[in-house]
Formats: sequence, structure tokens, C-alpha cells
Amino acid sequence: MPIYIVIWLHLIAAVTLIGGLIFFNFILKPEMEGKNSEIEKKELLQKMGRRFRTVTWICLITLILTGSYNLLYEGGSVRIETTWGVVLMLKLFLFAVTFGLILIHDFVLDPFAPPSRSSSNPASQSHSARRATYLQHAILVISLAVLLIASYLATT
Repeated sequence: MPIYIVIWLHLIAAVTLIGGLIFFNFILKPEMEGKNSEIEKKELLQKMGRRFRTVTWICLITLILTGSYNLLYEGGSVRIETTWGVVLMLKLFLFAVTFGLILIHDFVLDPFAPPSRSSSNPASQSHSARRATYLQHAILVISLAVLLIASYLATT
């Protein structure tokens, strides 16, 4: 496969992931505040969260596959021993942290799952929702850091 197609797919996956995170956190959530009843708001956020989760995992898998291909195409260990390689390792580390946080968000906190009957305590649900929001913001900030590092690597 030509490298420009792989790079294009990598960029599309990164833009889709980060753009979706920005949309969800800074456009959809604030717009939902006070607009609808709490039940309608939760239902809409759950539906959109479930749909975006699928897009997120498609993007992550695409980023891993195309990133691996790009790394092998670049020459592997030849460039790793340079400053460029050190910055690349930082990017890969931050991506791994982002991947881990998304795993925790989607499979441990799971804010978009229907509420269980056993957790009818609204205080514990709001605490969990608050933790999920903090985690979403952390994922977004680290993803933007990965993007910033990627742009640095592209210019050197």
C-alpha cells in the first residue's frame, strides 16, 4: 500500500478522534445544559456516547495499525537513536496513556451504559459522572499533546 494512503488514513483517524472529543466535551455537553429535562438529556448523551464509542475504537485501531506501518516505513531503529526518536517515544508513550484512559473510561466507568437498578443512589451516579467528565478532559488534553508532538515530528 502506498505510504501516502497510510498517512492519510492515520491523519483522518486522528482528526476524527480529536474532533469528536472536542465536539462532545465543548459543544454537545454545554448545549445540553438546561435545554431539556434531565431524563431526555441523559438519554441523548447515552445514545451519542454509544455511537461515538464505536467511532473511537475504529479510530484507535486505525491509528495503531497505520502508526505501526509508518514506524516500519520510516526505518525502524535507524531513527530511534536520534532526538527525533526520543520525541517519537514520548508520543507513543502519551498515546499509550490515552489508550489506557479510554479503556478505563469505556469499560470501567462506562458513563453511557444504562443505569443499573442497584445503583439508584443519585449521589454515587453524579460522582461517577464527574469522574467520567474529568477523564474525558484528560483524554482530550493528552490527545492534543500527541497531536502537537506529531506536528513537531513532521517538521523535523
